[in-house]
Amino acid sequence: MKLPKEMQKKEKSKPKRPQAVKKREGQQFGSRQMRRKMQQQGIDMDQVDATRVIIEGPEKTLVITQPEVVLMKQAGQEIYQVIGTAEEFSPEEISIDEAEKIDDSEPLDESEMKPTITENDIMLVAAQANVERDEAEAVLIDCNGDIAKAILLLKNRP
Repeated sequence: MKLPKEMQKKEKSKPKRPQAVKKREGQQFGSRQMRRKMQQQGIDMDQVDATRVIIEGPEKTLVITQPEVVLMKQAGQEIYQVIGTAEEFSPEEISIDEAEKIDDSEPLDESEMKPTITENDIMLVAAQANVERDEAEAVLIDCNGDIAKAILLLKNRP
């Protein structure tokens, strides 16, 4: 038994299988779609590497440690989006000099600031410069873990 023509058209226009669309909570589009739409509108986005954001107002000062900061540029304007938890302080409690003391982490000494040199880094430098492992490790330590600099030094030496 055939269906009426109106119903036949509806049956053909239906998708064969339902397509599941994964959306994260609070997100309208997938990140790729969002980037494409923003690019079409002339919006350029960049991640800003920030350790702390301080917002000063007449009644209170907000200090956000370990924020996620995104810079959006559109039509010559810059928009900063800051994500993180803020601590509130009254203006009497804090000044800019004291804001540096609020940071939860302790000041790093020089030994903690040196980059860690992994076995993979040593093997990469040794393979690229055609030298022994011990020599590659010594040059990497001299270069403070800078792989490219170590390879160039080893290749360009007499």
